[in-house]
Amino acid sequence: MDMTFVAEIDDPRLAPYRHQFDRKRHAADRWFVAEGRFLVERLLATDWEMHSILVDDAAKVPPIPPHRIEQLPIYGAPRAAIQELVGFNFHRGVMAAGCRPERTEVTDERSLGETSWTVVAAANIGDAENLGSIIRTACGFGAAAILLDSRCVDPYSRRALRVSTGHAFKIPIVESADFVADLEILRQRHQATLYATVLDEHAQPLSRVVPSPRSVILVGNEGFGLDRYLIDACQHRVTIPMRRGSDSLNVAMATGICLYHFCGRDPFT
Repeated sequence: MDMTFVAEIDDPRLAPYRHQFDRKRHAADRWFVAEGRFLVERLLATDWEMHSILVDDAAKVPPIPPHRIEQLPIYGAPRAAIQELVGFNFHRGVMAAGCRPERTEVTDERSLGETSWTVVAAANIGDAENLGSIIRTACGFGAAAILLDSRCVDPYSRRALRVSTGHAFKIPIVESADFVADLEILRQRHQATLYATVLDEHAQPLSRVVPSPRSVILVGNEGFGLDRYLIDACQHRVTIPMRRGSDSLNVAMATGICLYHFCGRDPFT
């Protein structure tokens, strides 16, 4: 595919690459940016709508899969110009603008299926790298979907996508408009059991939990955990016992441990 050189960074064709750190603006425009060859190739492999590819050298253009050929433009610009455009030290040589998926419902049967499943419900995750790790782990261990409340960082932000290593393109992510209502729908309509992860010596140790066929694991803010009203909405409180005076684990690590327990230690049996 041919590359089009763009001389001016205010060229309207490059608009999706601006406002990298303005979540509201970028989300309203429905664009996100995948940076680096690995992420771009994973995005290209999907059937997600894409706007374009941007490189600082024609040699950086990634292999284009058959279903993308002649379907999207490839722009080139000097590295210094791209850095000014995006607002950070651009050194990976390639990025692509993709279109965010339409808002879905957590009750979408295409995500949940008809029998057993596990959903990760994350509330007020403030660090993009933590959220990216949660996404990657949830996808890898076989969670059906990820439900995010409105306080979570953008799952399609530059850092979240980088840490998720493109797994955000592989698992349904529901950015909830009403988190509590969605939890109630999962509990009532879909007979799911809700498990609050807490720091409480009186909570049930994770090793003793027998997962329900349909389970929702709630994880909370890095510093403060889950709000009381969310804990009260759950049927069970679960904890990971700690030793040597440790008070807790990083939320992404704790989520991974819980998912390993809930989703099955051997997904191939």
